[in-house]
Amino acid sequence: MFGIALIVVIVIMGGAIAYIGDKLGTKVGKKKLTVFGLRPKHTSILVTIITGFLIAATTLGILTLVSTDVRTALFGMEALKAELGSLSEEVFKQNGELTVSREALEAKTKEYLELTQKIQETAKQLTDISRELETVAAERDRAAAALGKIQTDYAVAKNDLGKAQQEIDGLVKTKQQLDQRVAELNSSKIKLEDDVKRLNDLTTNLKRGMQIVREGSIVFRAGEALATSAIRGGETRDATAKALGELILRTNFVVLDKMGMSDKRVEALWISQTDFDELVNLLDRSSDEYVVRILASGNTIYGEPVIGQFEVFPNNLLYAKDKAVYSETITAPDSRKAEETMLLFLQKVNAEAVRKGVLPDPLQGTVGAISGSQLFDAVKRLQGVRGPVTLSAITTDNIHTVGPLKINIEVKPMLSN
Repeated sequence: MFGIALIVVIVIMGGAIAYIGDKLGTKVGKKKLTVFGLRPKHTSILVTIITGFLIAATTLGILTLVSTDVRTALFGMEALKAELGSLSEEVFKQNGELTVSREALEAKTKEYLELTQKIQETAKQLTDISRELETVAAERDRAAAALGKIQTDYAVAKNDLGKAQQEIDGLVKTKQQLDQRVAELNSSKIKLEDDVKRLNDLTTNLKRGMQIVREGSIVFRAGEALATSAIRGGETRDATAKALGELILRTNFVVLDKMGMSDKRVEALWISQTDFDELVNLLDRSSDEYVVRILASGNTIYGEPVIGQFEVFPNNLLYAKDKAVYSETITAPDSRKAEETMLLFLQKVNAEAVRKGVLPDPLQGTVGAISGSQLFDAVKRLQGVRGPVTLSAITTDNIHTVGPLKINIEVKPMLSN
C-alpha cells in the first residue's frame, strides 16, 4: 500500500511541477525575457530544461527523504547486491542442508515405519506373553502354595527330628556317663576287694595278736604323726601319684626302723587305695602347696602293720624370717623361778603359733623344739636382769603351716624413767 501511495504522490507532484514549468516557460516566452543574453526562445527552452531538472531532483529528494527503499536503491545497491549474493549462497547452502535433512527425514520416516511395525509385532508378542505369564503366574501360585505346605511339613518334621536327635544325644551322653560310672565302680570294686582282703588279713592278725596286746608294747599310738611332707598341687597326675608314693615309701621305712626290722621290702604301712586316689584328685585340681601328713589310725602293736590315713592342710606362709611370734613384758622373777617363767613363756609361744595355723604334733600338741643350750642360755639371761623385761620369740627362718617352729628367745630389759 505504501508503494502505491508513493507512486500516486510522485505522479501528482510531477504533473504539478510540469504544469508550473510549462506556465513559467509560456510566461517567459510571452514576456520575451532573456537570461545570459540568450534569445527569448532559447531562454524559454532553458527554463523548461531547468524545470525538468528540478522535477527530477525534487522527485528523487522527496523519495530519498521519504522512502528507505529508495535510499537503499540509490546509495546501498552494491551492499544490497553483496548481501543478496550472500543470502543467495546461504539459501543455496540451506537448500542443500534441507535436501540432506529431507533425505534423512525420509530415512527416519522409513525407520519409524519399520519400528512402528516392529512395535506392533512386539505388542502382539507382549500380549501373547502376558497371557502366557498369567497362566504361568497362576501355576506358580499353586506351586508356591504347595511348596509352603511342604515347607511347613518339613519344618515340623525337622523339629521332630531335632528333638529326636537331642534325645538320642542325651541318651548317648547318659550311656557314656553310665559306662564311665560302671568303669569307675568296677575299679572301686577291685580296690575295695583288695582293701577287704587286706583288712581280713589284718583282722586275722588282730585276732591272733589279742593275747600279745596284753603283754606286747604299743609301737604307734592312734593319731600319731608318722610322716609329714609338703606337696605342690597342679602337677600332672602321674607326678602327683609319684610324690605321694615316695612319701608312703619313706614312711614305711620309718615304721620298719622303729620296729627294728631290717628287711625293707616288708609293707609295714597300709593305706587304702581309695584314700590315695581321692588325695591325688584333690592335689590334681589345685595349684596350691599342701601339707600331707600320714597318721596312725589306731594303736599298733609290735609286729602288726600300721593302718595309715592322710591328713591334708594348705601350706601357707605364716611367719617371715626375723618376725616376732609372741612377746610379753613381765617383771623379772626371782632367779629360782626363772626357768619356770621361761617354760611358761614357751607354752604361750606354742599356743600362739598353733592359733596362727602351725600344725602341732597330734599327740604332744607342740609345734617345734628348742635345744637345751638355747633354753639354758635364755634362763641365764633372764636371771641376770631386774625389773621390767620383754621376752620375745623371734623366727630364725620362714615358717609355713607344715612347721616346725624355729625361734630365738630375746630377753630385753626395759629402760627405767
